[in-house]
Amino acid sequence: MIKANLEKKYLVNKKGKNILVEVYRSVDGKTFVVIENMLKHTFEKKGEELEWENIIKDAEEVDYDQLPREVRKAISAATKA
Repeated sequence: MIKANLEKKYLVNKKGKNILVEVYRSVDGKTFVVIENMLKHTFEKKGEELEWENIIKDAEEVDYDQLPREVRKAISAATKA
């Protein structure tokens, strides 16, 4: 497992969809971008349906074009269809 610290959290509006983007940096300087397309998750536990929602209150709301270039590049590569 790689130890990395959360550097920045964005709530990004891309083509009318909100996605959560978290930027992590490891102790050796490597950057990792985590992309969450679903902000609300549903799962079943012991026959009961439960919901879990990403915490977005501390995320900076930005348009896709306002993100740093390397973060946009990571999102584009990950979301190509």
